[in-house]
Amino acid sequence: MIRILTAALFCCLPLLCRADEYQPKVAEASKDAELALEGFVLPDGIQGRLLAAEPNIANPVAFYVANDGRVFVCETFRQEIGVEDNRNHMDWLHNDLRLETVEERLAMFKKYLGHEVEKYATEHDRIRLLEDTNGDGTLDSSKVFAQGFNNILDGTGAGVLELDGNVYYTCIPKLWKMQDTDGDGKADRHEALHHGYGVRVAFRGHDMHGLVVGPDGRLYFSIGDRGYNVITKEGTRLKRPDSGAVFRCDLDGTNLEVFAYGLRNSQELAFDNNGNLFTVDNNSDSGDQARLVYVVQDSDSGWRMYYQYLDDRGPWNRERMWYPHQADDETAAVQPAYILPPIVNISDGPSGFTFYPGLGLADRYNDHFFLADFRGTAGNSGIRSFAVTPKGATFDITDSHEFIWSILATDVDFAPDGSLYVTDWVNGWTGEGKGRLYRFADKEHISAVTGANVTKLLASGLTDFKAEELMELLNHADRRVRQMAQFELVKREEFPLLLKAAESLTDDTKSRHVMWALWQFGLQSAERATKVAAAFLQHSSSESEITTQQLKIFADLARRHPIDAVLPSDLRAAWRERAAELTKVADLRVAGFAAVALGKIGKAEDAAPLIKLLTRNNDADPVLRHQAVMGLVPLAERSPGSLLNFVNNPESTTATQRALAVVFRRTDDMAGLSKLGSGDPETNLEVARALMDERTGTAKFMVLHSVTSDLKGDLLRRALEAMYRIGSDEAATLVAEFASNGTTDDSMRAVAAEMLKTWNNPQQTDTVNGRWRPLPQREVSGLDEVVRPHLAGMLAGPKEVRQTAIEVAAMLGLKDVIPTLKEMLADDAAEENTRVAAFKALANLEADIDSLLNKGRGDMSEAIRVASLELLAERRPEDAVPALKSTLDVGSVKAKQTALRLLGQINTPATAEVLASAFDAYNKNMLPKAVALDLLQASEAVGSDKLTKLVNNFRMDQKMIGTKVAEWNECLEGGNAERGRTVFFGRAAASCRRCHKVNGEGADVGPDLSAVAKDKDRTYLLEAIVDPNAKIAKGFETTIIVDINGRIHSGIIKEETADVVKLMTPKGAIITVATDDIDERAKGQSGMPSDITKALSREDVRDLVEFMAGLKTAKDGSHGKEGE
Repeated sequence: MIRILTAALFCCLPLLCRADEYQPKVAEASKDAELALEGFVLPDGIQGRLLAAEPNIANPVAFYVANDGRVFVCETFRQEIGVEDNRNHMDWLHNDLRLETVEERLAMFKKYLGHEVEKYATEHDRIRLLEDTNGDGTLDSSKVFAQGFNNILDGTGAGVLELDGNVYYTCIPKLWKMQDTDGDGKADRHEALHHGYGVRVAFRGHDMHGLVVGPDGRLYFSIGDRGYNVITKEGTRLKRPDSGAVFRCDLDGTNLEVFAYGLRNSQELAFDNNGNLFTVDNNSDSGDQARLVYVVQDSDSGWRMYYQYLDDRGPWNRERMWYPHQADDETAAVQPAYILPPIVNISDGPSGFTFYPGLGLADRYNDHFFLADFRGTAGNSGIRSFAVTPKGATFDITDSHEFIWSILATDVDFAPDGSLYVTDWVNGWTGEGKGRLYRFADKEHISAVTGANVTKLLASGLTDFKAEELMELLNHADRRVRQMAQFELVKREEFPLLLKAAESLTDDTKSRHVMWALWQFGLQSAERATKVAAAFLQHSSSESEITTQQLKIFADLARRHPIDAVLPSDLRAAWRERAAELTKVADLRVAGFAAVALGKIGKAEDAAPLIKLLTRNNDADPVLRHQAVMGLVPLAERSPGSLLNFVNNPESTTATQRALAVVFRRTDDMAGLSKLGSGDPETNLEVARALMDERTGTAKFMVLHSVTSDLKGDLLRRALEAMYRIGSDEAATLVAEFASNGTTDDSMRAVAAEMLKTWNNPQQTDTVNGRWRPLPQREVSGLDEVVRPHLAGMLAGPKEVRQTAIEVAAMLGLKDVIPTLKEMLADDAAEENTRVAAFKALANLEADIDSLLNKGRGDMSEAIRVASLELLAERRPEDAVPALKSTLDVGSVKAKQTALRLLGQINTPATAEVLASAFDAYNKNMLPKAVALDLLQASEAVGSDKLTKLVNNFRMDQKMIGTKVAEWNECLEGGNAERGRTVFFGRAAASCRRCHKVNGEGADVGPDLSAVAKDKDRTYLLEAIVDPNAKIAKGFETTIIVDINGRIHSGIIKEETADVVKLMTPKGAIITVATDDIDERAKGQSGMPSDITKALSREDVRDLVEFMAGLKTAKDGSHGKEGE
């Protein structure tokens, strides 16, 4: 046999570490990394090469290629061993929702975990340094640059960047700055620039990341929705514990500010050639989609972490926040004005993100972004590429396509030589101690990088270049060289030279970098900012992009320094005039930045042109709306009340009034919001959001909006929430009146009825958005009298209202409803759930339990008979045992399950005997398999010696079968399909819909399950949940085969028999390999988490199986094979 690879590949050799170094579990060297290259789908002309693999790199989250070619890699070993996820700890969810500081998170860990919390400090995250020490293009050296990131509070180290010898590292709760002062490849200086990131647990992976240096020379980075509460070096507190955000600061950590917020988990950031910032934000696994976001300063993308724990994600889905602006009529009608919506929906698992520097690829890729799309399995993951084109003040996407595919990419970046580096996670979600770094190069165009001396220029640092030479490099074809030249000019204090260059600006890259260098100088002092502002004013241009950059820079300098210190009165007046005039131009990009600039220096009277801009825009361009709002905000702050004259002005449009609501929201102007509240429904809704969603303005809201049949949709929902919070007799009356009103929206009537049910013991989270807003227990002494007059209307409502009304009547002891309840119970044709609710209510309201039990036992409805058993077990447990035993003999499956559950709650010797007999019957096949789980749980609950032995024997017999699925056999039958559907679509802990689709609902990451049960039995379905790697669905399993002749075959298995394996190659061809000709075979892993059962009970698993077992025909009538 011919072996084409050995385990002694240079990149797979383990390296010696000091004895005191942390030694995580890392996979051994193998040839798999080299073989995997054959499975990647590459564009024509692109060649791939392995640079490093395990054990020299493991669990790579992100990486950075330094200008000298060194590679810094973020490695994680703390996933689910310190970096936690609320889905695995739902018991602490409410505690997590109310955390305000990272110190409170530590206290929560100790409260729930006790001494077990110490385990969170056993594993580390770290930075690995890879180098090419002999110049052969391979990364032959691997060292641990920094480790010890194992504090209990530490998150995933998910961002790294090197600049001028400083290595920046984002690892919750800190932003780190490190140095290697002795050149040994290991950090010996560590400085925490900030502390306080990652207030909450939220979801694993929602960490700090995205480090990038902007055109202004500042450090930009992001955090997921774990939130932040940070005190800056200047003493300012930045606090949003419920939201993801983008930050920027100077390179020493000073002047930290929130650049944008309302993001869910935007992992990385990238600037285009005009200095516009973009990110791609992740979706919430609820049918929403990931989003390309233009990150505009001070923008709010709308996401809050507590939305995640609402089954429908609350306003995020209901108000269509994740849709592009005015994507359709429904979106235009409900999408909030306070958010900046995305450009487009793209990707399923956005991770690494970078921008093409300008050389190394074909011209097609000029101005293109590259995005790692991580979906948990290589076959569905890879690198996307796209560009953006201007569209008014915002952008549109173009040329979106898969660039490299079938690689589980976590990050992507360009090396100095123009090639594309990609890290490969290899398998799964939590890390298996494996990892690879690959290089992809365009063999035709890579020479352009050499011709332009890019590698040498970047490695040199440009320190020996003259100033005039640096100025010429500002026009270099590679942006990294241009930026390095810009930064070097700033370091050398070439301020006069750059001011001179600003006298002759043209629309080219050199002029942009000249302006950006002046931006950096202007940030240094008010004196220099004044000179920059004067130069821009004196040397204005008709070129729109130059004008845009000047406005943008001027506004930022006015933000950094006190206005009066930056601008003498004459210069300020001239800039005011210029900015006001530019708000009128047709170019919306110019007009938008002019609006922001005007706000920074304007006076109260400068609101007029901004209002006119909003009116002209009429909500057509969301970025222009946002920029006009951000122009008005500082004017309103400097001159309180100055905008009230524009409220409800006859000449104002709805779009203008909604924008004013956003201004008042941002400035906490209650007077403005109150005045706006008498406007049109769209404006009223925007006011309601401002008052209710993140504030406690319930009383003010109710002055404006009472719960009436005139209110609709999301405005009505907030009005009901306001009543619930006020909690008075009057408020309860309004809610009861609404719940009984048959002319109003049925779904909202059901919400109102639910509120009445918990009125005196209110839930602790906001019913609209899930925010932690605790209410004390209260006693509305006359609640029964409040509800009584409206009960008939509620009982006459739809089933959701009717059933809740019955529960309310029982809770309040309203005995005058007993006749109605008896009629409902006696009506065999009535809806079954209503009859059950009536039976249970009568049990609470009537003294004559015997007659009710007799009625229940003889009822035609199994649900009523089951309710009767439950009542008997509750009121007379010892009398219930014989009845429950009888039910085990003759009852239906559902009745038997109920009987076993109830027996488990009655711990007597008689119960133990019944359960032991039931075990004997089960073993003799006299009880159905559908009751196995109930029998085991009841026996464990009663816990006699005999029952314990029977349970242990049952478990041992399962284990002896030797398969994981056998250990879950009690979950094969007997589930509840409706509950299973809820687990599939609504349970955050399961997140099934994150990857799978059923009848059009869900995502396309994994197989479509719409008709999965057509030819798959329950054992297959159960195995897919508890042991997903046992049988990977066809079309989703990637396999690499080396045949006896040394040839490598890679592809997706299409068919496999005892004699042959048929693969579909990355190019779409079908090849057949005889089984006898296979020398070696490497099987891919399933993208489904192998430990999903940690977050599910056995009942959940059984219910999921039951739900999927019913999926035999897709909605369109097909029996598709995707779910095989």
